Amino acid sequence: MGVSISLSVVLWCILALVVILAALVVVFITQSQHRIRRRDEVARYTERHLEDWYEYLVKGDGLDALPRSKDTDVEAIEKIFFAFKQNASSKDIDRRIIQVATEHLAPRYRRQLKSGKWACRVNTMGKLIEFELPGFETVFTNEEVLRLSRYEYFLFLSYLSIFDMDRFLHIYFLREDLSEYENKKVFNQLSDRKAEKLIGRFEEITLPGKYALIGRISLMPSGRSIEFLESLLNNRTPEVRIRALKAIQSIGHVQESCRYDRFYNSDVWEERLLVTRIAPLIGEKSISQLKERLDDPHEMVRREAARSLSRFRKPMAEWAVPMQRETLTIRKEGEK
Repeated sequence: MGVSISLSVVLWCILALVVILAALVVVFITQSQHRIRRRDEVARYTERHLEDWYEYLVKGDGLDALPRSKDTDVEAIEKIFFAFKQNASSKDIDRRIIQVATEHLAPRYRRQLKSGKWACRVNTMGKLIEFELPGFETVFTNEEVLRLSRYEYFLFLSYLSIFDMDRFLHIYFLREDLSEYENKKVFNQLSDRKAEKLIGRFEEITLPGKYALIGRISLMPSGRSIEFLESLLNNRTPEVRIRALKAIQSIGHVQESCRYDRFYNSDVWEERLLVTRIAPLIGEKSISQLKERLDDPHEMVRREAARSLSRFRKPMAEWAVPMQRETLTIRKEGEK
C-alpha cells in the first residue's frame, strides 16, 4: 500500500511538472509572437512615414498627417527621433523633436514615470534625457526621490543637470548613496559654471562625491581650478589631499608653492611621490627637497625624485652623484 501511494505521488508530481512546462512553453511562444508582431508594426510604420518625418524635422512640413496614437506608432516615432538626434542633430531638428514630444508624448511619459515597472520608469527617464525634454523638473516629490532606486536617482540628477541647477543641488543633497563612478558621470555633464556651484558645498558632499568633484574641477581652466585644489591640500582626509595633488599634477600649474613644502616629508608615501612629480612646476627652490628624496624609504619616490631632478639644468653638479646612483639602480632593475 505504501509503495502504491509513493508511485501515485510521483506520477502526480510528474504530471504537474509537465503541465507547468507546457504552460511556460505557451507563455514563451505567445510573448515571442507578440514581440514579433510589435516589431513588424514598428517597422511598417517607419517604412511608411520615415520620409514624412524627414520632411517635418528637416523642413517643418507635414506633421498633421502623421498618426501618433498606437503604442507601436509611438515606439517607431521615438526610434526615428533617436536616429535623428544621433546622426543628424541640429538646432531646428532638436527644437521640432521637443515640440512634438511636449505636445504629444509628455502626458504618456508622466504616466510611465509613475509606473510600477522599474524598466518602464528607467526607459522613460532615458528618453527625457536623450530628447532634452523640459517640464519634468518637479515630477518627483522629495519623498518619491528618496524611494527611487539608485539608478533612477542617478538618471533624474542627470536630467536636472540639463535644466535646473538649483533643483539639482536640492535633490543631490537629499541622498548620499551614489558611487564615485556615478558621481563622476553626473558631474561630467555639468558645465564649468554649474560645477563651480558645488565648490562652496564641498564639505557637505560624500567622500565618493568629493573624489569625483576633484576630478571634474581639474578639467576646468587652471586659473579657475588651482586655487580650489590647493585649498584642499590642508584637508584632513589623506585621500582628498592625494586626489588634489594628482589633479594639480595633471593641470601642470601651481600658484602657492609654499603649500607643497610639507609633503616632501609626509608620512603618506603617495603624497611624497606626487610632490616630487610636481616639484619641477615649483621651480629650483624644490631642488634641495628632491635631493633628500633620493634617499626616501620608498623606491617609487626615489625614482620620481631622480626623474624630476633630471629636468633641472642647473646647478646639476650638486646632485649629479646621487642622481647617477639612483639612475643606475633603475637601469639595473629594468634589466632584470
